[in-house]
Amino acid sequence: MAQTQESSIENFAYHIDSKDEAKVSEIINGNYSFKGFPPLAIAGMHTNGTWVLEKFGNKDNLAQGCDAKLNDLADHLQLDVDGDILEDEGFTPLMLAVMFGPPKSVEIIIKKVGQAGMKVKTKKSYDAKLFANCRNDESIQKHFKTGRHQCEPCSACSLM
Repeated sequence: MAQTQESSIENFAYHIDSKDEAKVSEIINGNYSFKGFPPLAIAGMHTNGTWVLEKFGNKDNLAQGCDAKLNDLADHLQLDVDGDILEDEGFTPLMLAVMFGPPKSVEIIIKKVGQAGMKVKTKKSYDAKLFANCRNDESIQKHFKTGRHQCEPCSACSLM
């Protein structure tokens, strides 16, 4: 396996915003990471990253959890996240999009990963549905409703 190369989040965001398909492809296929997270995880959080998910995302690369903890990424991007979640591992691009990305990213990723991708859990057993409940955004939560009672945000949601 090739060694992962750390890269600049700001540089990647610039290429996303400018729709530089060649550079984005080079980053995705070049085994780069951003604070330990793969490029598609970052694209799912980016306001303009939906085109990247559509073009380069697939069931395999969008359903994989990442071994990195959220600490460095959250610090770099100034994300407000509870310490218990910061110390967790196994976040998928879907989980990060649910917590921090636009609803369209969530929709695109769900279409690509299906039910199996929605059920992936972190090391501490959090899943995308829990994060959706915590985010309290109907346009994201609607993807996780099953027809049964949808809980109100609970004490687990105060972790975020």
